[in-house]
Amino acid sequence: MNSLAGERTLVLLRYIIEKEDGLSIREASRALGYSPATVQKLVGSLFEQGFVIKDGVTDRYHLGPEAIRLGFAALARLDIRQVARPYLEDLSEITGETVFLAIRRGNYAVYIDKVVSNHPIRMDANLGVDRPYNCTAIGKVLLMEVSAQDIDRMAQESCFQARTPNSIVDPEKIKAEVEIVRRQGWAEDREEFVIGAYCVAAPIYNFDGKVEAAVTVSGPVDRVRENLPQIKAALLETARKISVEMGCTSK
Repeated sequence: MNSLAGERTLVLLRYIIEKEDGLSIREASRALGYSPATVQKLVGSLFEQGFVIKDGVTDRYHLGPEAIRLGFAALARLDIRQVARPYLEDLSEITGETVFLAIRRGNYAVYIDKVVSNHPIRMDANLGVDRPYNCTAIGKVLLMEVSAQDIDRMAQESCFQARTPNSIVDPEKIKAEVEIVRRQGWAEDREEFVIGAYCVAAPIYNFDGKVEAAVTVSGPVDRVRENLPQIKAALLETARKISVEMGCTSK
């Protein structure tokens, strides 16, 4: 296949991806400016390799199993840290606060990346440390994918910690808090882990629409509360952009 044919094949494949109702040879010819014979030849090659299938009723072409397999293989190889890093840096610059990226590891949340604020008074923590789910914003977000039964189990295993008087440790109250997070799409740590610290977090979704990780903005309580609307807006937009990079299209 020469370079022009290869380029046209990729253009056509992208066109099929964007056409939910499938590809028609004549429609694709008009839209892309290729002759019907060229489109037919390119589609034929994709069909032979399993990248498209033909609907016997409508005669329209849709993505085939090979295209889907290739897409899933690419998504599975995405490194969340590598994808998220530039967005974390931008978020820290916009908010002026420390930003963390965390994932689930068993019964705890684990920080896997961070961008530390330039303020003299700021939040910080070592990468790799674990945090309880119940009293951190990032932990509450990661509980979005955890069942009520597992929350009860974690409570029985003493996974939930009362780090400050504000910490929520009762499993029923934790479930109610997580349900609020699911509805509003973000979580707060209202001095629940450290007195004087306030955090907001949002979920990062993968290509399956599942919570892959969480991103949080952390800072002194007065500074974060004063700028909460702007911080929350920047946080949600950052989480959305990372989710898109991770292949999520359903959130």
